Amino acid sequence: MVKFLTLANAAILFAVAVASPIARRQSEPSHKGFDSNTIASHALKEALNSATSYSERQAILFTNPPDATNVTITFINNTVTDNTGGTIALSTINNFPALIGTQVAMAVGFVNPCGLNVPHSHPRANELLTVIQGKLIAGLILEINDGSFGHVVGQPAPVHGPIPQVTTTLANYTGMLFPQGETHFQFNPTCEPALFVAAFDSSDPGRTQIARNFFSDMPDDMLIASIGDDQEVLDAKRIAQFRDKIPNAFAVIMEECAVRCGLSH
Repeated sequence: MVKFLTLANAAILFAVAVASPIARRQSEPSHKGFDSNTIASHALKEALNSATSYSERQAILFTNPPDATNVTITFINNTVTDNTGGTIALSTINNFPALIGTQVAMAVGFVNPCGLNVPHSHPRANELLTVIQGKLIAGLILEINDGSFGHVVGQPAPVHGPIPQVTTTLANYTGMLFPQGETHFQFNPTCEPALFVAAFDSSDPGRTQIARNFFSDMPDDMLIASIGDDQEVLDAKRIAQFRDKIPNAFAVIMEECAVRCGLSH
């Protein structure tokens, strides 16, 4: 008898719960919110920038509880064609206004086989990148100041040649720190897609691509002089070719990798 009453009571409670407005709201799909391809409205950004207290900020973000639209974002994988290298889905104040005033941002990177997230830096943020699927080779160019002031009388001559680089293989939820402003890259050496997440300590980290910035310098004589004034290595014709072919963010590299994975190159 006790078991019968217990089951009956449970059934009644379940029926009441299902019929309640709270249960209905929880069972409904959540609002989409923002996505990484969104350009947020200027009005919402202005309102959050003008908020002087958390109460004001909360009133702006949560106008219709339990609606969480203003504080949710979907990271969209735009990598839809072969040999694109990959894409990055980024959340910053530009597409996710809820980050305004938080000093945080996040990215999700989709790196195709043999894909390279080209050498770049973030001028306003440190980055902590963690691989959650696949494998990436990550590299960081060190900051070396020796001889950076030119030929100073009485001081050692500037050191020529490459700047030291540190590299590691990231997989199985392994992360790496890339300090603010330092040049770094990630490369997928496998034939399977890789996925990473990256956290930033600025809601507007920025991204500076080293090759694209360098070859954007004008006039061409400045570029030629900056690599040793050797016309046989770099001339105006080669500069024009480079400028037109530098990728925005991702590239497919290494002929050996492309051949091994059956990719056109």
